[in-house]
Amino acid sequence: MTLTRSASLGIGFILLVGMLFAISIDSTSAATATATISEGLDTAAGESYSTELTLSVFIGNMIRTLLAATGIIFLIITVYAGVLYMTAQGDTDKVKKGKSMLTSAVIGLIIVVGAYAITRYVVDALAEAATVTTTTDGAE
Repeated sequence: MTLTRSASLGIGFILLVGMLFAISIDSTSAATATATISEGLDTAAGESYSTELTLSVFIGNMIRTLLAATGIIFLIITVYAGVLYMTAQGDTDKVKKGKSMLTSAVIGLIIVVGAYAITRYVVDALAEAATVTTTTDGAE
């Protein structure tokens, strides 16, 4: 594939503008934007919103991120296995590899989702058991 002179000049110009834009962004504007967003959320949510990062919030965010990454990896493996299976053209080794990859990906996803569901159930049950409940006797 050969680029014409004007096409390569256009690509070079786009890259130059992109680099200049990336260099011109400074961290103070990002910090100001973050502070503005945080202030707006504090105003909108009132007492229910907190910008403090506790250990439980951090762990929850990490679990959410890992689950998202697991889903992305599952999608990539599934697409690759499907392409491998569809382009096998009768080659039994490629067909077997595609099927085994797809089977392994589904089993892995079931294990991850099952572990998450069990953990979520246990943590919720422990949190409910640890919560202090007060009962009042009926006034006569």
